[in-house]
Amino acid sequence: MDSTESLIGMRRLLENLLSPDNSVRIQSELEFKHFMESDANSLSYLLIQTALDDSLALATRQSALLQIKRIVPLVWSPAFDKFVGPTPINQKIKGILRNSLLKLVADPDSKIRSSASYAIVQIAAVDYPDEWPELLGHLYDSTTNPDSSMFNIIGSLSVLQEIFDDVVTDQQFFEGGVAIQVLKTCETLLQNKFNSAEVKVETLRLLKSLCQSFDNADFDINGREQFCNSVIPQIYQLVISTSKNVSAEPFVNSLTAWELKYETYYILDYFMNSFSNLLESFASASFNLLLQDFSVQSEVYQQLLMSDIDTIEFDKIFTDVKQFYSSQRERKEPYPFLTTSMSKEVEFMQTLIEIQNVDNPVHLSNILDLLAHVSILPSSKIEDYNSDFNQFVTDESGLNVEIAIRDSIRELLSDINENANHILIDLLMEKLNKLGDLKANQLKAETIVFLLSCCFENDDTIVQAPSFDLEKFLNSSLNLLLSGYIVSEEFQFLAARFILMIPRFLFKFANKCKQFGVSAFTKICSVISKLGGVDDFFIVKSSILISLQYYNYFIRAKEFGTLVQNELLGLVTQVSTEATEDTNMTLLDVMTIIISIDNLELTKNSHTIELILTIGFKNDSNFTMSSAMFECIEDILKDIPKPNYDDIVSFVFPFLLQKIVEVKEEYSSDIDLCLQVLGSFLKVNSSYQIPGEIFYNTFSVINKFILVCQDDELIQSSTEALIELVRHSPELCSKFIDPETKETGIQILLRNTAKLLSPDMSDRAIVKLGDLVNLLITNFNQSIGSYLDEILRALTVRLVHATEVPTIENMILIFNALTISQPSSTINFLKSFMIDGKPALVKVLPLWFQAYEVMRGYDSILSNVRIVVDGDPLPQQVPDGIIVTRSIAKRMSIKYKQIPADAKIVSLLLEELKNEITAGDHGAAVGHIRDVDNDNDYDDVDDDDDDGWEDVEDLGRQTLDQLKDYVDEQKSLKRDRVGNNDDMKELLISFFKECTVQNTSNFEDIYNQFMSDNQRKLLSEYLLFA
Repeated sequence: MDSTESLIGMRRLLENLLSPDNSVRIQSELEFKHFMESDANSLSYLLIQTALDDSLALATRQSALLQIKRIVPLVWSPAFDKFVGPTPINQKIKGILRNSLLKLVADPDSKIRSSASYAIVQIAAVDYPDEWPELLGHLYDSTTNPDSSMFNIIGSLSVLQEIFDDVVTDQQFFEGGVAIQVLKTCETLLQNKFNSAEVKVETLRLLKSLCQSFDNADFDINGREQFCNSVIPQIYQLVISTSKNVSAEPFVNSLTAWELKYETYYILDYFMNSFSNLLESFASASFNLLLQDFSVQSEVYQQLLMSDIDTIEFDKIFTDVKQFYSSQRERKEPYPFLTTSMSKEVEFMQTLIEIQNVDNPVHLSNILDLLAHVSILPSSKIEDYNSDFNQFVTDESGLNVEIAIRDSIRELLSDINENANHILIDLLMEKLNKLGDLKANQLKAETIVFLLSCCFENDDTIVQAPSFDLEKFLNSSLNLLLSGYIVSEEFQFLAARFILMIPRFLFKFANKCKQFGVSAFTKICSVISKLGGVDDFFIVKSSILISLQYYNYFIRAKEFGTLVQNELLGLVTQVSTEATEDTNMTLLDVMTIIISIDNLELTKNSHTIELILTIGFKNDSNFTMSSAMFECIEDILKDIPKPNYDDIVSFVFPFLLQKIVEVKEEYSSDIDLCLQVLGSFLKVNSSYQIPGEIFYNTFSVINKFILVCQDDELIQSSTEALIELVRHSPELCSKFIDPETKETGIQILLRNTAKLLSPDMSDRAIVKLGDLVNLLITNFNQSIGSYLDEILRALTVRLVHATEVPTIENMILIFNALTISQPSSTINFLKSFMIDGKPALVKVLPLWFQAYEVMRGYDSILSNVRIVVDGDPLPQQVPDGIIVTRSIAKRMSIKYKQIPADAKIVSLLLEELKNEITAGDHGAAVGHIRDVDNDNDYDDVDDDDDDGWEDVEDLGRQTLDQLKDYVDEQKSLKRDRVGNNDDMKELLISFFKECTVQNTSNFEDIYNQFMSDNQRKLLSEYLLFA
């Protein structure tokens, strides 16, 4: 097949890969895969030739570059983690691809340039600098060569950006001369008045990509700090000069000029924030330029705010809309971009105000006028909010991820210095009073109240009394709401803004106004009855619920009383009918406050718990919502009388059980949540036994579900629910008899346990198996006696073969519990049977110790420690109870070192004590425990003995009797008991003191025979000096 036929065939293959016909596409994928595996060189060559052919359709060329990006990690070089080979592409083809990709970064189409840039960076990650040393030089030349096209310059700059993000190291950047070369290149491009705005935008993006390198510079490396101190002011001067040049000409009708301004202010803000000590001399000039730009840009931006975005004809406002779209690597729309640009300028304004500590009333008045100009509630937002109030809740709850200029303004005003805050509040109050008829100027009034609210969020100290009467302002604000004057279905936003502002105002001036909080909110709640039916005034209703969260900052919920509680519950019920995800989350957050007013009152009927479940189950796969629902359940059930608890359970459980019975899918997030809710009900009031009939139905449904279920997550959730149910009512479990099979509750539990012990069950499914077995042993030991050995054997096998840490930890805790109650029997039991040809003890203990570092959370460690310190003796030393350590096995293939299990445990606890001592004053243990199968070399312990204990003999060689004498002298014979949260270090020291003084479980044998000098030295130091 000649070259032309091959290229035609490649073109056809690429087109088929994009086919909407699934069968054609699958067949093409197989063909492509076979081609790559059989002749990667030819495939790569044909792909790059196709991409270079500008006579082809753009989609075909893009597809060719996409396939190159896919195959490069697979066939280019073994240096790629995903390399499959078998042989890498030959050097000739590599050279062709490198050169061709560099040509493609000059393509007029931005998507072609972007794809080529990506592939170059992929290759550079493994080839630069060794196999592609000329790469950076070529890119530098392309950007500064007067014969280079604009697209070549832009494309080369784009590649440089990506390379600095992914390829160039700090050493190459600073010491390798890369930084100097790049900065010179950027300086040349930005100062060249003949370069287009697009080129300068891309140059600034390259500079922006260097910011992180300066911010993270390691100043301990000689020369870097001096370099940064010298270069950063020069970069700042270069960027601000570029920005001034743009401002010298009319620029607001060019989107590209806005892009250039955005990039300059991004860099200036970044450097001023990170290196203000170097740039303070630039602050005043920067502020003047910023205010000048913001003033002219805000005029254009406000026009957009007041317009319907869907009908704006951007090409009548901006002269370069097509150019704006064509130059993008990732498509962005004008309006969101302009918002981002203005928001960045507000952020820079905040930085400069903080650095200059601006508090001049005239300057602040000018700034406030500019901010008010762009704070008008956009027409598009008004339309969106009116059509769907959920968007209003998302924005006001701070859950919207989209950039909004109001968010930047809120941050500026809420963080401004205390003097400026005082001045701004007075200026805004003056503006509000001058408006006169608020209803006639409702859009401006809403803006002023929004800005006031932002100022009230500022938590800086009040430097002087405000110029207005606080109580009078509060009462006038409340009267506007209570009279209904500003409560309008057509424009609900002014009323909503007042409702949201009042609690911030009360909190700001809490020293004088806190006492008005309860009455103010009670009055606002009285408006609810005037807000029409269920389908009316959702904006106002939502704002009342959101405002409750602000009152909760400074008022205890119980102070509001049950009348307000009932009003709020009715409001939640109304809003929930139309609520979507973010609103549902807000409603559950609010419900926790409503419940706290009087949870007992809410359990006198089922309405509230039904409301909580209805909201929570709307998005049953949302973890955050589920957590909020569980919090509501816990709060409403806390400390309620048993009759109330029984009534709630009798309402909820049948509803949940019916859902479980009806499930037909392998996995259902709805059923998963049902099972979790059952468990949460049982955890809250564990001292209450649920009604017998409810227990029997629940026990039957959950056990049948476990037996038939095949989904890992549902098995896990149902097992957790079963554990809570049995733990909650073990007596009822003992009495249970299945009416159909006549099996007892114990027999059913054993059958489910057998299923979970099966090798067919995944680790994920049986993550709570240890808890279940522990529950059986604790509550039904006599009833399951004949099965116990079999259960424990199967459990041991599952433990040995488990790979998931949570599952291993859960099962290991079983052996902790058994060792506490029956230490000798447990050790003997594990010695009594074989797993994979070795005693189970040999298998279990190393696994226990290996997992110990991962399991070093406080509760888990404490469980391990309490094996031997909760008043129970250590397991008796069994002469033939030996294990083979991993470290010795690695060094000696035939001979093995043998250490008794009790000595192994002592070694483990000694290592943990070392970690606790090393942690010092930092509180909880944070150190990493060593592999305890090694001989625990404690060489890092200080050998010096210069602290007044010269009479103590060589710590590593003294006998246990000598150590006992020293401990006796300290009067530490009595074992100290620690507080409620058992301090780990004291617990361990107490344990070792008791072992030393009382020779617990032949501790002397372990000390003399199995402890190294380093270990004995460590123990002596810690018992005497800790």
